Amino acid sequence: MDIATAINQVRNTVKAYLATDEYGLRRISTEMQRPIILMGPPGVGKTAIVAQVAEEMGINFVSYSITHHTRQSALGLPFISEKVYGGRLYKVSEYTMSEIIGATYEAVESSGVAEGIIFLDEVNCVSETLAPAMLQFLQFKTFGQHRLPEGWIVVAAGNPPEFNETAREFDAALLDRLKCLSIEPSVDAWRAYAVSKGAHSAVVGYLECWPNHFYKLRMEATEKCLVTARGWMELSRVLQTYEAENLEIDRDLIGQYLQDDEIATSFAVYYELFQKYKKNYPIAEILEGDVSDEVIGRARKSSFDERIAVLSLLLEALQPVVHAFMYREEALKIVRDFLIEQRDKDAGNMKLPLEIEEFCEWMRGKASRKRKLIGDKDVIEMEAVAITREILGDGAIAPEALTDREERFGVIRNSFNTICVQHGDEATGVSLRVDAALGFLEKAFGVEQETLIAVTRLSADPVFVSFVGQYGSGRYFEQSKQLLFEERSASLLREIEALDESLPDARRQ
Repeated sequence: MDIATAINQVRNTVKAYLATDEYGLRRISTEMQRPIILMGPPGVGKTAIVAQVAEEMGINFVSYSITHHTRQSALGLPFISEKVYGGRLYKVSEYTMSEIIGATYEAVESSGVAEGIIFLDEVNCVSETLAPAMLQFLQFKTFGQHRLPEGWIVVAAGNPPEFNETAREFDAALLDRLKCLSIEPSVDAWRAYAVSKGAHSAVVGYLECWPNHFYKLRMEATEKCLVTARGWMELSRVLQTYEAENLEIDRDLIGQYLQDDEIATSFAVYYELFQKYKKNYPIAEILEGDVSDEVIGRARKSSFDERIAVLSLLLEALQPVVHAFMYREEALKIVRDFLIEQRDKDAGNMKLPLEIEEFCEWMRGKASRKRKLIGDKDVIEMEAVAITREILGDGAIAPEALTDREERFGVIRNSFNTICVQHGDEATGVSLRVDAALGFLEKAFGVEQETLIAVTRLSADPVFVSFVGQYGSGRYFEQSKQLLFEERSASLLREIEALDESLPDARRQ
């Protein structure tokens, strides 16, 4: 299965394992909760799958590469204790808590969230001395004498033996206790994930043009090639950082992440062209709806790879605008929840004065659990702190000159409402930019492949979808309908071809 299917499988499994009935009991008992094992080639995105599910569900995520552990660090260290059995005192061996188990309890303490996922990578590559303990953990959720906290789910990952000489096959007895998912590289599924995570537009555009360069793994004595989903994502972040810091980007840098001469050279050439297109097209003016016929004509005559580069540049400029708007909206909701809760604490009166540090502590402890955040949690929380400072300054939350608590809350409410009104006014401008970008693509290319690619990419971005769901975009909805029509037409054609192939030769004639 591809990464998108795997995310859905893991998400549904975690939901099922955490589900309770009307009596508060687990619908699937802990003993029947099979650990999930993700098997697939290196760099295909196994860790990202699990981390994304945990983030979406607002639960803890603790990750370990089990090959970095010894038997002692996994099981804990032995010590001697005294116990009374049958009226006699005995010295017995016990173990300190496993570092891995301890990390899950620490996560619960720091987050205030009881549930979580413990992710163990490379489980089929453990040493001979650790293997029995690893099998015990997969079957019983215990390392030594210590058990995972209630509500924690085990997800593990491994590489098939053909990709790792130290990997071993699971035997039938263990496989019968595991929930195995086999992951295969898929550029289409990865592209949707990469777009939602803000991947560099040159990377996304290149793989749109050369999808067969997405994944390549050959580890032979005479030739070693390694191009993976992980490599593309990390290259993407490096390109963005190097550009921001004005550092040189060359073929050698690219080859450090795309370890194949042909693909690294091909992408380096494309990246140079991409930078050239960036200078040739006034992206900022296009988003403002101010574009000349000359620019539209140039785009209309361009090659396919240039067209993909142009739409990638447009989306690279557009999506941060949409994200920033929606992140601020999520942050405003967090601040609103805090103010309401503080107001209701003391018989309808706000307990004042409140410090910004108190807000930060509340947000870390409660906001993430109360609300499923759309987008980057860390960015949203930083924006919430900025809004709080914007309302109240760096000192106490309420003006000290106002002694009446209701009057103080009125000042706070008015300040908060002013910011909300300003934010609402900005929505129109963001919608106009969305329409301007899609309008340019339609003028330059018509409602053809390039425009539909842009709509597909935008539709894979949950933050963007949330924005248009609330504030709308006429062009996006129009072109989405066209995309659905195209997909349905293609599906019908495939069904007709399949039906035609199944008919006897005589009937076809």
